[in-house]
Amino acid sequence: MSVVGKLVAVRYKDGRVLKGFTADFYPQRPLFHVKESEASPVIPVRFPDLKAVFFIRTPGGNPDHDERKDFSLQKTPEREIWVQFKDGEELAGWSSSFASAGAGFYITPTDPASNMERAYVLRASIAKVLHGHAAEDAAKRYRQRAPNS
Repeated sequence: MSVVGKLVAVRYKDGRVLKGFTADFYPQRPLFHVKESEASPVIPVRFPDLKAVFFIRTPGGNPDHDERKDFSLQKTPEREIWVQFKDGEELAGWSSSFASAGAGFYITPTDPASNMERAYVLRASIAKVLHGHAAEDAAKRYRQRAPNS
């Protein structure tokens, strides 16, 4: 028997990471649950403690993959956005919900080869959000300073 649900990497504000499966992720609720493996206990996860929840393809990812933050890699009807977290991490992608009034929003990464399918980003962990041309300009600046772009 296998663990049921979506594979996630939960990133806490304090830097901790929890990887496992969730079957009850609903941003409108105060918490959801993660199970790391079939034999592990269920762990309650509270939204106020989080930076983001990454819905991922594989638990280990590809450590050799250099995430490309480039809006020209694929096109989508959603709006280009560039997120800079308070801890300095940057995320480029598309979102149709970043302007909503909720505690967070979903973002789909620019890199089609990313291990991340999408993420739910908590607004309280964000330093800055750029969209449209400003997001594209941020991606260009990132590519200029990134060693392997």
